[in-house]
Amino acid sequence: MKKKSVIFVCSDGGHLAQTLELKELFERYNYLLVTEDTPATHPLSNTYKVRFLKPRPDGKKRTFAFYRSILSNFIRSFKIILEHKPHVIITTGSHTAVPLCILGKLFGIKIVWILSFARINSKAASANLIYPIANEFIVQWPQMKSHYKKATYLGSIY
Repeated sequence: MKKKSVIFVCSDGGHLAQTLELKELFERYNYLLVTEDTPATHPLSNTYKVRFLKPRPDGKKRTFAFYRSILSNFIRSFKIILEHKPHVIITTGSHTAVPLCILGKLFGIKIVWILSFARINSKAASANLIYPIANEFIVQWPQMKSHYKKATYLGSIY
């Protein structure tokens, strides 16, 4: 029986650390890990099937470089979807996951967003963009259900 195809996408740092907590799922699916292309993430290629997206330029300002990296990530995400043909996209966020989730939804792919463990009392901008289109929106703190009404609280992935 052919394994279902799943993309796990996240920004680097804490979002990546949380995604790697789900690595037991990698064995159950034809998976692909998608994260930012940084010196810290390059060694992942030695252990995992991984593809890279452009990181957000330094600073959170909406500069030309910021918009150019988003456009580039939409193009790269489109290619990744066509090549991997996922049934589901699972993400712990953040901004890096947005293009893949939006395109995935347009292709009819199920989207599962797991809100960062660091989000205890406040919303996240990238999560707010995907919340309306997510098939499943999971929070790791019970009080976050007051911010995201249709969320499912399942506890921590740690």
